[in-house]
Amino acid sequence: MKFSIWGANLSGGFLRSKIEQSTDGSIEYNRQLVQVADQLRVDSILFPVRYVGNIGGNRSANSGQLDPLSVVAALAAETSSIHFIAAVLPAFIHPATLAKIGATIDIISNGRFHINLVSGWFKEEQEMFGLEWIKHEERYRRSTEYLEVLKGLWTSDNFSYEGKYYQIKNATLTPKPIQKPYPAIYQGGNSKESQEMAGRLSDYYFMNGAPIEELEEQIKSVSEIAAKYGRQVKFAVNAFVIARETTSEALEEYQMIIDHADDAAITLLKKRRETKGMWKNATTISDFIANNEGFRTGLIGSYEEVARKIIDLESIGIDKILLTFRNPLQELPEFYANVIPQLNYKAVELQ
Repeated sequence: MKFSIWGANLSGGFLRSKIEQSTDGSIEYNRQLVQVADQLRVDSILFPVRYVGNIGGNRSANSGQLDPLSVVAALAAETSSIHFIAAVLPAFIHPATLAKIGATIDIISNGRFHINLVSGWFKEEQEMFGLEWIKHEERYRRSTEYLEVLKGLWTSDNFSYEGKYYQIKNATLTPKPIQKPYPAIYQGGNSKESQEMAGRLSDYYFMNGAPIEELEEQIKSVSEIAAKYGRQVKFAVNAFVIARETTSEALEEYQMIIDHADDAAITLLKKRRETKGMWKNATTISDFIANNEGFRTGLIGSYEEVARKIIDLESIGIDKILLTFRNPLQELPEFYANVIPQLNYKAVELQ
């Protein structure tokens, strides 16, 4: 199993709760976080994209958002092994521009750059900047063209493309990325359109937090689509982690987070979201508190219990877990010191 973590380029933390949590979104904090993760040999770090607002509900989240591509470019040269995943909104940046920037960052990082294409669910964010808000199905049609153009520019010379949203005429971009055939493409979403696009074009399908049964359904659906195109897709799932020495400690902290739910932040999220896929299975307040339904994956409990659940996730075909923590600088090293050894022990035990 590989592990990824969230970058903190958005201030405010990842819990829509008034509980104490890490809320720093500065470049200095991200530099420290990346260096710790690099030393621990964490596989990758994902920097989200947001032009307005934050994720967590903490009132201290007033310092805005750093651009993920810029942060990745800055930090890539300061690390040796961790991979960088930058989220990209198609409405804001042309695929030719991303192809040029992405190839450059891939060279800077010596082949450690990836993108997470997010088709967009935040209507207000796009309209306030004068960008046309198009229907869900059209957003995925645009994203499909986006990836086709991006791949074409990364892999071909004299590339041409005639689509509804993008037209390319005999274009060549050099230098090309170090990674061949191109840097891995991540993509999320739970809708039929997102799964179709993932099966056709993406390398990793990012899933919101969910129990095993729901994850198995998504894996089966995307895998069947990919097979029609002679492809295979890898799968990653989001999970908010509360791993403690005892079950009671973990559950007590979980309940404390729920008891301090930021109702205003949760209401605002529900009002803003314009999507058919994301959060479609969220029903309880707990589902909305943790970023991308992170509590639903169930990585809450003793070190041994969390390790056992990770093995269960691996057994259904999950290749990577996107870890989220309340205080990552403290909890990430604790996770690697206490859960990973349990994980290895349980894997041997179950053989």
